[in-house]
Amino acid sequence: MKTILVPSDFSKNASVALRYAIRLSGFVKANLVVFHCAHISPYILSSASASDDQVNMLIEEDINFKTEKLLVQVSKEYKYLGIKKIPATTKIIVESNPMLVENIIEVAKKIHADLIVTATHGATGLNRFFFSSNTAALISKSQVPVLAIPEKHKYAAIRNIAFSSDLENLDYELGRLLPIAKALNANVDVLYFDYGIDTGKSIIAKSNTVISKSGYKKIKLVTRKATVDYSLVKQLKKYLATNKHQCLVMFTKERGFWNKIFYGGKTENMSYSMKIPLLSFKKQ
Repeated sequence: MKTILVPSDFSKNASVALRYAIRLSGFVKANLVVFHCAHISPYILSSASASDDQVNMLIEEDINFKTEKLLVQVSKEYKYLGIKKIPATTKIIVESNPMLVENIIEVAKKIHADLIVTATHGATGLNRFFFSSNTAALISKSQVPVLAIPEKHKYAAIRNIAFSSDLENLDYELGRLLPIAKALNANVDVLYFDYGIDTGKSIIAKSNTVISKSGYKKIKLVTRKATVDYSLVKQLKKYLATNKHQCLVMFTKERGFWNKIFYGGKTENMSYSMKIPLLSFKKQ
């Protein structure tokens, strides 16, 4: 893991994610890029009295202001951790773009980010809802893994990872997850909820073979009997409540438009209610 990207909207929860990212980047010795997506009201930009030069000047002034504000936030978080100056391995980027999620994904691609660390919630009120929605959208769309940090979460080194999987594409999923697990030197529990279907035993046997071939010594398959009487999210939360993990891993796929409106993907739902960080990957 060489580069970590952390977006900030200057909220308290964004500071929690930033503080986490600082600690994490230090632990794995990665570069840290702190990003803010500046956005001027479209009413100002579309004003009939504003010329192109005036609009460009407003955008430039806003970027300069937000850059200074971001520098203050980053400096404050480093000082909180006892580091007087922002390290050379930390970079700050501010861009003006009304499309927040797309901008984050674009920046992640541009800087070759290996991980995006973000808060699950932003500021209060409408901004809070907006940021939460964008976090879910980022989880659904990003090709780069996203680590969502819960509200008021206090940093704890990731020593034990719970990886919830249907085991259908375990070889690919471990190929994505294990480089991060190895960088963290973390144990990985591959968690499978068994609904008692006929294919359960064969997929478990196959998965144990895949795990053995991975060559990673700190990984094992954990099976739990599941029931259709409760949602997978509820059963997963119950498991996490009785086991000591510092991170949950899930793979997600981008859902259709109507599914996004009427239902919630399991991974996105978990991001709102988690008490530990949620690491999500794009499903193949």
